Amino acid sequence: YKELTWERLLAGARDTVRATATIMFIVSAAAIFAWVLTVEQVPAQMSGLLLGFSQNPVVLLLLANVMLLVVGMFMESIAAIMVMTPLLVPPLMEAGVDPVHLGIVVVLNLMIGLLTPPVGMSLYLVSIISNVPFARMARVIWPFLVPLLVSLLIVTLVPSISTWLPDLMFRK
Repeated sequence: YKELTWERLLAGARDTVRATATIMFIVSAAAIFAWVLTVEQVPAQMSGLLLGFSQNPVVLLLLANVMLLVVGMFMESIAAIMVMTPLLVPPLMEAGVDPVHLGIVVVLNLMIGLLTPPVGMSLYLVSIISNVPFARMARVIWPFLVPLLVSLLIVTLVPSISTWLPDLMFRK
């Protein structure tokens, strides 16, 4: 109470503008990248490449994991979903992957991508808020990524983990 001065208010506003500007720069760069990929029809080309590589749903899901992790490292999640959904959904649905399972795999991959350098938007945000340099934050995140990657692999290889509740609720 009565601790908020004009100086503190302005300092808070400056910090907010700085954090927001950093995040918006990353989001805008990702949106431009997504637009370029869409204009060049990369998703359509990659879809054909995936189906030509394998019809096995496990192999396709593992390839999707690699692609989503790489894309998630460089793009903001919404832009990545906009780019990768047309690329991944048709071949994976044709291979028999459950849409709920695919959605959970996509979300897990992109969540891990938000934490992974070189872009790692969540890392940037946390480093700005905590006043810890991004390079230091990027070094200390690696031990936390290992259990996330193991969890992703388990969810990818055991679809019933992600589909048992929807199956229980909506299917007879």
